[in-house]
Amino acid sequence: MNNLHVVMGGIGKNIIFTSLISRLCKKDNADKISIMSPWRYIFQNNKQVDNVEPTTDFRYFQELEKYDNIIYYEPYLSNYTKDNDLHILDAWADMYGIDRVQHAPYINVDKIESEYDISSEFTKKEYCVVQFNGGKGGRCEASVNEPRDYRLDLVQKLIYRLKNVLDLDVVCLRHDNEPKAEGVISFSSNPHNDSLFNIIPLIEKSKFVITIDSALMHLSALTNTKTIVLWNESQTRPQRIGYNKHTHLCCNNDIAIDIDITSILSKIDEKD
Repeated sequence: MNNLHVVMGGIGKNIIFTSLISRLCKKDNADKISIMSPWRYIFQNNKQVDNVEPTTDFRYFQELEKYDNIIYYEPYLSNYTKDNDLHILDAWADMYGIDRVQHAPYINVDKIESEYDISSEFTKKEYCVVQFNGGKGGRCEASVNEPRDYRLDLVQKLIYRLKNVLDLDVVCLRHDNEPKAEGVISFSSNPHNDSLFNIIPLIEKSKFVITIDSALMHLSALTNTKTIVLWNESQTRPQRIGYNKHTHLCCNNDIAIDIDITSILSKIDEKD
C-alpha cells in the first residue's frame, strides 16, 4: 500500500513519531512510507521514508491522488487524553493497529548538511546543555513562566551552581524572546529548518543535559548523553511522553516547575 501518514503538532511530537516508522512499513507491506508533516527536515533523510509532503488545508490537491490512503490518527483527540499512564507512542500504536514499539526515535543526522560544525565554537571548557523554557514553543513573554517551565529564580540559582561549583559552561537552548539566565551561552536556531539539529553534536559532547519536556528532551533522546528531565505533573508526566533512558524528576503545581536544586544536582553523579 502507498499510504501517506500525517503527523501534526510540534517538533518533539514529530521526533518521537519516528519510533513508529519501521512498524508502519511492516503494516503497509512496504520498504518505505510517506509522511505529511509541518517539519519536513525531521523525516527527509530517513531511509524508510519515501516522500515528505507539506501540510495542507481543506482544498483538493491533485498531487495527493497518488496515495492509496491518507491516514491521520491524533493521540490528542483520543483516549490518550483521559489515560494518565498511556504513553503517546502506545496510543498511536493502538490506533494504527500495530504492536507497541520501543520509545526510541530515529533521525539520520549524519546526512543533514549543516553550514558548519558549531560544537567547538561555543566553549573550550567542559559544559552541559539545558533548556528551562519552551512550554509555549517560544510564544510567551520573557518575564513569564509557563507551568511546564522551570521557575525563573531557581534557574538562576542552578546555573550559578553548575558554573561555580561544577566549573562547567552552560549552553542553553532558548528562543530569543524567552528568559536568558545570567552566564549562559545561548543556542538559538530557526526551528523551521534543520539548523536545530546543529545542537546534536553539542549534546553528544556535553557532560549531561537538563531539560523540561520540550524540544531538547526529544533531541537528547537521539543520543546517549545522560539526560535529566524536569516535569510538572499538572501538565504531563514521563509515563505519557518521556523516555525510559532518561532520569526523571517530578513536581505538581499550577505555576511552574519548582524542583529543588539539590535534587537535580544529586542526579548528575548518580549512576544510570
